[in-house]
Amino acid sequence: MRSGVKRRAVLATLIVVVAGVLVVACVFFLPAWIVRHDLEGAATGFSAGDRLKAVNDVRVTLLQGLAALVALGSVALGAVMTLRQIRVSREGQFIDLFTKAIEQLASDHVGTRMGGVYAMEQIASAAPHYRGHAGALLASFVRLHAPWPPSRPTQEVDLERKRYHGGLRDDIGAAMAVLSRRTMVLPGDSIELEKIDLRGADLAGHDLSRFCFADSNLEGAILTGCDLTAATFAGAILRNADLTGSSLSGADLSGADLTGAVGIDSGRAEPTPAGGPDGVEPRP
Repeated sequence: MRSGVKRRAVLATLIVVVAGVLVVACVFFLPAWIVRHDLEGAATGFSAGDRLKAVNDVRVTLLQGLAALVALGSVALGAVMTLRQIRVSREGQFIDLFTKAIEQLASDHVGTRMGGVYAMEQIASAAPHYRGHAGALLASFVRLHAPWPPSRPTQEVDLERKRYHGGLRDDIGAAMAVLSRRTMVLPGDSIELEKIDLRGADLAGHDLSRFCFADSNLEGAILTGCDLTAATFAGAILRNADLTGSSLSGADLSGADLTGAVGIDSGRAEPTPAGGPDGVEPRP
């Protein structure tokens, strides 16, 4: 901040010095030089009074031009400052919206949390520099509200799942849908969804490429037509899952439980290096 203030002070000083030099030149030096240059070689029929009047006329013209330049500079500076204020105000609005969306995600009501999920998507669309933050927050939201193993009694969780369409509570389903639309996923980034409960989830047609479901439970999940390119299912449970028509190029299925899973064949599932899809050894 101090360096920015120092730069602005130096720039302001430089502008004042340049403006002062121009004023002095326009008043004392340039008028006489211009008149002398224009009359050079002409007939010497000009009296001292005529020469003085010519110098004064040139001086007035130069000062008027300098005043016009100053006025234009002031208008340009005003426009720059206005745009800066607009950007600052807009950023402040995004910060307020982002904060409000986080508060909604922390609500005790499912409907309010859904609103927070969709608010995050809108913010990521309108302000691309929030994309990574919004994606990380929604991934954390899913991990918190749908952990595997469940943080609540299994019977309670199972009864809750049966009440909602698609095997997922509405706020979790909304978060998965928004993440799959990739509005808030930066190119090349992955979404960390390790150890989450997606049993019976209907995720058909979702783009889950580069998503990490390591040690998650996707038993009975419907993953038909999904893009699972470079997705990680290391140690995941995929019992009785339906992956018909899904793309599994580069997917990591090491240690996954594929009992009863359909739609997985050697034509679409490619072997993964021992170090994972990026060739990096997993941490113990």
